[in-house]
Amino acid sequence: MEQKFLYHALASGVSGHITLPFQHVIEVQAPSALPFTGGYSTSRAENFRYEHILSFSSAHTVATGSESGRSFNTLATATIEGLNILNMVTADRVTARLASKYTKDTGDQSATFAGSHFQNLRIGGYPVEVKIDPEQLKSSRRSERVQFGTFAAPIDLESRWGLERLDDGAIHIPEFGRIYLAEFLVTGCYRSITMFRVVLGCAMEGLLAGPHASTNGEGMP
Repeated sequence: MEQKFLYHALASGVSGHITLPFQHVIEVQAPSALPFTGGYSTSRAENFRYEHILSFSSAHTVATGSESGRSFNTLATATIEGLNILNMVTADRVTARLASKYTKDTGDQSATFAGSHFQNLRIGGYPVEVKIDPEQLKSSRRSERVQFGTFAAPIDLESRWGLERLDDGAIHIPEFGRIYLAEFLVTGCYRSITMFRVVLGCAMEGLLAGPHASTNGEGMP
């Protein structure tokens, strides 16, 4: 029987919702998605601005899935340039990249998020270097155990006045909220990375997240 593969790949720039002082859903910007047959999808958004809350100069995404020799390969990338959130979180560029491979003979799955990075990230005006270990998810055998956490190494905030690292890995910014960096989710047939998740908790409340990439899929039969 011919072996088939049901592809999965999604990529998005940024999305979110505001709950105070008003309610508004920020639509997903620059979404790309594959059908289960694979293929290629790309999207781009430019010069986005929502009130004085969120802006970026460009967001572009790519999702692709194809068969090559003895494996099925999937790739999703999402990049935001010129990011600005309430003038408190800024970055020249943020990229989420996730590539995965499904080996036909064994059914083993491997994935890597090498290439995911922040360029000139600043929080509260201070430069913050985020170190992401690309080996942490380079290869992983199939497992039904759900894993969730962050790939970002602990960040030294000693010299950054007012910023505090919380027990759950978030960075607390006084009168702004919390930001989570380089979060991952792994299931039996799913891998994802979200480069930032901002929980606003001040006069302005809401949630913003992006860029996001997820890949993998399921072999049939």
